[in-house]
Amino acid sequence: MTLEAVAARHTKLNKIEKLKQTRTYKDAWDALERYAKEGYDSIIKEDIDYFLKCFGIFDRPSTPGKFMMRIRIPGGRLDVEQAAVLGRMAKEYGRDYMDLTTRMQVQLRYIEIENIPYIIKELESVGITSWQTGVDNFRNIVSDPLDGLAFDSIIETAPLAAAMQDLWHKKDEWIAALPRKFNTSISGTMTNRCNLFAHDCCFALAMKDGEYGFNVYLGGKVGAVAESADVFLRPKEVLGFYESLIKTYRKFGFRDSRNKNRLHFLIKEAGMEAVVDTVKDMAGRSFEGAGETLVKQPRTDERDGRIRLKDATFALHMVVPSGIFSGTAMIEAAELSAEYGNGKVNISTTQNLYILGIPEDRIPQALQQKPYDRYHCISTPYFNQMVACAGIDLCPFGVIPNKSDAIEMADFLSQRVPLPSDASIRMHWSACVKGCGVHELGDIGFIGCKAKERGETVYGVHIQIGGKSTASQEEAYTIMKSVPLKHAGYYVAELAEAYLSLRRRGESFERFESRVLRKYSKGAIEFILRWNVEICEPNGYDKLLFDSKWEPNPEYNEIFLLGLHIYKVLTGQNAYQGVHLFNPIESTPARHICKVNPDVDKDIGDIVMKMIASSGKRYEVFTEITKEMAKIREK
Repeated sequence: MTLEAVAARHTKLNKIEKLKQTRTYKDAWDALERYAKEGYDSIIKEDIDYFLKCFGIFDRPSTPGKFMMRIRIPGGRLDVEQAAVLGRMAKEYGRDYMDLTTRMQVQLRYIEIENIPYIIKELESVGITSWQTGVDNFRNIVSDPLDGLAFDSIIETAPLAAAMQDLWHKKDEWIAALPRKFNTSISGTMTNRCNLFAHDCCFALAMKDGEYGFNVYLGGKVGAVAESADVFLRPKEVLGFYESLIKTYRKFGFRDSRNKNRLHFLIKEAGMEAVVDTVKDMAGRSFEGAGETLVKQPRTDERDGRIRLKDATFALHMVVPSGIFSGTAMIEAAELSAEYGNGKVNISTTQNLYILGIPEDRIPQALQQKPYDRYHCISTPYFNQMVACAGIDLCPFGVIPNKSDAIEMADFLSQRVPLPSDASIRMHWSACVKGCGVHELGDIGFIGCKAKERGETVYGVHIQIGGKSTASQEEAYTIMKSVPLKHAGYYVAELAEAYLSLRRRGESFERFESRVLRKYSKGAIEFILRWNVEICEPNGYDKLLFDSKWEPNPEYNEIFLLGLHIYKVLTGQNAYQGVHLFNPIESTPARHICKVNPDVDKDIGDIVMKMIASSGKRYEVFTEITKEMAKIREK
């Protein structure tokens, strides 16, 4: 089906599209100086709700009368002058607070409308801006924070990203002209340091017929990883393809439902082939089929703390837990880079910093300078790559505090299950389903929600595992829902224990999950975690252990096998003389576990006995068991 035919099904306009027909971003920009003079109460609702966001100005109900400003930092690259100005703006006008974001940007908070025109002027005087960082615009183009610098950087992408941005930045025909936001990523390195496959349009380092270029992936969003468009581009072809793609989206993207108008939904309804064919028509040329994607390595740089660069200097890492930074610290980082490095400070998608160009012999002295007195070069594996978006304190969509929760859990796990320095585990926290913490790409992902505990509503999380950062492009899957936040750390500690005990030398959690945990059903994983935390720990029983030799099976067979193991642990005896095809060979039922070991609680014993019953009498799925366990927990 053609895009024209698909678009004909979506002719209605949502309320935002109707609003854009009555007022423009120019009206809001012209009014900004007046708002600054007359104060917060003079701002009209349309501008508060929509048009000021075209300039990265966001009203935040959690900070009444104060704004958040989102600052575009292309590729996360800052020079010392830009970093110093950002720090000064935060220090003087934003309570010395700033967030480093997963799009390699900076967010200032607590900003009063009276100061916003001056802040924008100061930022633009050093070449950075807040324009088009919200609503229906192109968001910051992300790339490798070590683009062109690291040894695995094959194609330097900064010039390409700048050329792409020039197509639409501050261009009247593009501002607020899209059906919805549009995220772009590009990486010319072999390591995925920028969550490469999570965007509307992704250019991934590739090779075809001995030539380096980019494979194109399209349609990524929260909850969906981008899919191959079967297109290979040489560097000189990227700009033409990108311009045709964004024109295609502007023309045919849906404008009826705000919840289903990203590029992802156009691809799902029309098909990738139809979208790519339209791009080709728009470009007036064809493109070659995809080559071999070379972005195959997960990021591990953070665990090393320092990364040797092509020019023999080093990028020195700085762990910024949950991206919570300050203007003072940014100024200090700029001064540090100016004195010890090459005057460059790069932000990563893990909300951390790199101080670039430091000679090896100056690293020890550099680490003695501020802000390294407060931020580590290397932290524990739980902190090194942790990501967390703003929660209820600063975001109107947040369901849980989030940033502080992420830090608290990382602290808890660091003490309860210390991991060796060669371990790597990516924990991504989103305060709500909107997913600004990119939870779907984490080794362990958390989504803020409400949970119930003894009839009371409490903060909770859905827990996911299995997100991949490499070209396999797999998003995380949910293993537990609505877990009270104060208990979540204990379940995650069980995963960390399994990783610690079964990992191979140097193995990341990402690869460990593929090798071991992926053999288990989701239900089995949840059951093992709950059994260990809710049954074994309170009663002093030996815990169930994950097994690297486990064979994938239907849930009812997994239930039988785990039940047999529990029976033997709690009684010291086998339940049956023999087993064949996941059933006992004898017709006589096993002795009830409580008769063999009277210390076992009867309710627990009944669960185990039903797990090891013959087919037709045992539990079919793990959710039946977890419901029974919940009744025990509530007693």
